[in-house]
Amino acid sequence: MYFEYFGLLVASLGLGASAAVLPRQGSVHLAVSPTCGTLSGSPASINAGLNDLSSYKTIVAFGDSYTSGGTDGTTLPPAIMTPPNPSAGGRVSNGKLWIEHLANAAGATLHDYAVNGSVIDALEYPSGSVVRNAKDYMSQVDSYLSDHPKSDPDTTLYVVFVGMGDFENRDELVFQNFSLTTGAITYSIAELTSGSDLSKHFLFVDNYGRGQKTSDGEVYKQALFNNLKDAKNQLGISFGFVDLYPLWNGVLGSNPGYEAFGFTSPGSCTVNDQTTDGACEDPEHTFYWIPGHPSASTHSITAQYVQEAMSECNLDQ
Repeated sequence: MYFEYFGLLVASLGLGASAAVLPRQGSVHLAVSPTCGTLSGSPASINAGLNDLSSYKTIVAFGDSYTSGGTDGTTLPPAIMTPPNPSAGGRVSNGKLWIEHLANAAGATLHDYAVNGSVIDALEYPSGSVVRNAKDYMSQVDSYLSDHPKSDPDTTLYVVFVGMGDFENRDELVFQNFSLTTGAITYSIAELTSGSDLSKHFLFVDNYGRGQKTSDGEVYKQALFNNLKDAKNQLGISFGFVDLYPLWNGVLGSNPGYEAFGFTSPGSCTVNDQTTDGACEDPEHTFYWIPGHPSASTHSITAQYVQEAMSECNLDQ
């Protein structure tokens, strides 16, 4: 019944998902703060030289379904739901993505190259693997370098949110070593910094286990963090690193737990990624929209968390 009403309202008024929802029963909000780190410590949220968010006029995003709007660097379509399709304008969510909120907060133009299902480097998987044929992060960077207009290196922020796909498929990696994928990331930074616009501002977001910690995952995160520090010293980049583990663990764990954030469920609203049939009646208060993929409300607080990390974990303050 809810989605019959929802579809009629969207069709008649052209409203996006954030407008066509049931009345709020208390808004979703952040209930944890970023855990800040240092350049010499273990991986944790840090801002090592990035400017204030408002100084960036262009944001270029790379990643997987958490960041993808279904485009290839072009303008994202409106985040409109048309049930029974569960994707709001091509997003694996019921509304705007965290990267859209971040760009809006900056007042920046967003060029989104992220692709659903991406891993970091598909060539690190065997030829018979389905992952081998996916459009990976490395090809996203190549696409950007081949067609982007020249950007001002002082006002362009490159955002990279990868690793979850590699963690899920790590048993298929040719070298059986999740941490080796960070070498491809280092190579991509070198590509971007040697390009026509001499890129130098990077924001990396990590959520490899979506609230789960494992020994190989922590090795990967440490290797990524070390490589970013090396790139800062050797290539002169400024970087931010945002660890989303405290946010995901805060919701999915017991400290403080999902209810402290205003969620009514830590699960998903839809039953799968194919249809809204059988979905919950209050998607604004579920952590996930599609199983394993954030709801519009979660995307919103994720953007807030990233902004807090950039501000509160600034080493220059």
